[in-house]
Amino acid sequence: MKKNLILTAAIFAAAISSGQAQTSDAEADAIVNLLGVQKKEAMSRLVEVSSKDSAAFWKIYDEYQQVNKATGKERINLYEKTALAYKNMTPEVADSLSDKYFTNRFEQEKTLEAYYKKIKAATNAVVAFQFYQAEVFMLTQIRASIMEQVPTYGEFQHARHKH
Repeated sequence: MKKNLILTAAIFAAAISSGQAQTSDAEADAIVNLLGVQKKEAMSRLVEVSSKDSAAFWKIYDEYQQVNKATGKERINLYEKTALAYKNMTPEVADSLSDKYFTNRFEQEKTLEAYYKKIKAATNAVVAFQFYQAEVFMLTQIRASIMEQVPTYGEFQHARHKH
């Protein structure tokens, strides 16, 4: 599980750090869909659902993945905008990017909370908690992997001034 998520994140990070043209909607959809498949596979190993609750859980989880696609695509767009802004960073650009990251994360957390409640109502609090923990774990792993692959602005500036 961990290797699949990290591999996807690494491929994604390499693509955006290369400074190529922006990712098309189709490419962003493909990245989000691939990640969704890998996350579902991981979720199946991280969440123990009884046979009586299985259908309800997976129906709601699939809905969660669908709803979360827009947030994922926006995150991809933000990573690209960030990488492209490195050469011309201004206080205004930095502030705008930060605001967009805060909004994106807030929307993701709101969606996660809403689906925790749906899963809890359809199954029970233990299954919902497992979903919450697994999702936070995966999101953290993905973000950490991307951050390891893409230099921070400070690292970029330091390397730029060395040359």
